[in-house]
Amino acid sequence: MSLPTKEELKREINAAIQGVIDREDFILGKEVELFEGDTARFLDTKHALGLNSGTDAFLISLLALGVGRGDEVITTPFCFVSAAEAIALCGAKPVFVDIEPATCNMDASLLEGVVTENTRAIIPAHMYGLPADLDPILSLARERGISVIEDACQAFGSTYNNRKIGSFGDFTGFSFYPTKTLGSYGDAGLVTTNNDDLAAKVRKIRNHGSSKRYFHDLLGISSRLDTLQAAVLRVQIKYTEERIAHLRKLAALYSDLLKDTEEICLPQVPEGRSHVFTLYTLRTGYRKALAEYLTSEGISTSIIYPQSIHLQNSFKFLGYTRGDFPESEKAQDEVLSLPLNIYSTAEEVERIAKKVVDFFRKSKKG
Repeated sequence: MSLPTKEELKREINAAIQGVIDREDFILGKEVELFEGDTARFLDTKHALGLNSGTDAFLISLLALGVGRGDEVITTPFCFVSAAEAIALCGAKPVFVDIEPATCNMDASLLEGVVTENTRAIIPAHMYGLPADLDPILSLARERGISVIEDACQAFGSTYNNRKIGSFGDFTGFSFYPTKTLGSYGDAGLVTTNNDDLAAKVRKIRNHGSSKRYFHDLLGISSRLDTLQAAVLRVQIKYTEERIAHLRKLAALYSDLLKDTEEICLPQVPEGRSHVFTLYTLRTGYRKALAEYLTSEGISTSIIYPQSIHLQNSFKFLGYTRGDFPESEKAQDEVLSLPLNIYSTAEEVERIAKKVVDFFRKSKKG
């Protein structure tokens, strides 16, 4: 299947949206059930449940597992705040472990040192579209009776040992924020699981703890995937494999053109893992000057993420300080994402890479 143009995609999505409007099934409508089936098949997982957001995927997963006050949940300080936020909102304590410098993913070798009798779950993040090293994480979790909730908000379609992310842990959370490889036209998310009982709990929790209207079995929240967003996503998912192939091709071009630039560290893809390049993120000690130079050349860059979670004001109550997670703190000062999306072209990548090379060439001469 070839990738549609923006206009072709727009027409297809508009028709899908109009179908929902005509049917007027806006809440948990037909398209939600169909999209859940689409994603379950795509990810080869038993249950896929549409939610309001990726953030809700973590909150609802924790609630379904019964995590609460007095419990601890281990996660990474270098990722979006949503998982740590969900842990704290459940009344549990977020516990951080540092990252691997090469991948910016959780350093599984550090887990043993922070597990306690209160540890209920581990939430590893698959940063930028690259899966974390799951085998040692899952092995430790199984030995200790600890649940695993994967943060795959940036990694829809990535693989670990030739198996799609989405069915390794007890739960996997996905975000369909508009900038993602599979993006909605607003907020949308998904949680997957192979456990029938946990899936049944999620279905209730996302709908005010109800399985029958006005009868509530559990304390829940309102986190139902909007039928209009499900319709948009059903169109988009058809092109996901082609989009990922396109992003990988352009990421490989970036890496080839930048490989001889000693001042930068390029994205790494360890054996047994596939990267979907939701973001093409390099690292350099010259980030500020490079970003300013690229901006002056009309090239926008992004810093994801500029401050580790343990240093955020909202998590001061945990008592962490600068120096507690040195690799995360070093990454926050060095990461820079170059432009890359489903409509990027080889010509654009070549131009941007040339400007990066030119910057360092000029810096050496200066």
